[in-house]
Amino acid sequence: MKKQKVTDILEFLKRSKNLQSVKRYGESMRGEQNTVAEHSWRLALMAMVIGVECKVAVDMNRVLTLALIHDLAEATTGDTDAYAKITGRKRQEEKAVEEETAVRDMTDDLSFGDWIYELWQEYEDQTTTEAKFVKALDRIEGYLHIAESGVEAYVPNEFHADYATQAVAAFDEVTGNFPGLTDLLDAIKADLQSQFEKAGVKWVEEKISAG
Repeated sequence: MKKQKVTDILEFLKRSKNLQSVKRYGESMRGEQNTVAEHSWRLALMAMVIGVECKVAVDMNRVLTLALIHDLAEATTGDTDAYAKITGRKRQEEKAVEEETAVRDMTDDLSFGDWIYELWQEYEDQTTTEAKFVKALDRIEGYLHIAESGVEAYVPNEFHADYATQAVAAFDEVTGNFPGLTDLLDAIKADLQSQFEKAGVKWVEEKISAG
């Protein structure tokens, strides 16, 4: 292996290392928060198990790669809490520009940076079945995290109310693309609905864009 290639690999690993410490749900969750790296690992694990057991017709190697790459920008930008988007303090367009710049900065000067960037862009553009599957699981992982942590761990009322509606929309979108995941989603949805209602948050079966 050429010396430059070795240097580039080590540099990329160094640049992406921050994913191990970037926290998620920084504004909206009390208590212990997971990191972006933990989320990405679990997403990859979910993709492997769910893809195989639910017999989803995807290239599993590509799915696992996209799962590991999809939040790469957050090594630089940090995670944008859903509460910041709900309250309008962070627009999706602004977030998209910041993240593309971050990935460009992380990959442009590397000898293999082009394919890393292209994989990240594939996920962003949602142009392949594999990218859509990872996006679907990304949504599921978020709601599964809420269900497992307990709704009471999420602080702002606006977060609760919005997520009750957003969850329904996201589940509908996922099952529309991957009907084989319906039973899995129904189980998570039932758990969430029960927790939301116990916490006094109305569960609204409203069809909206998941955003």
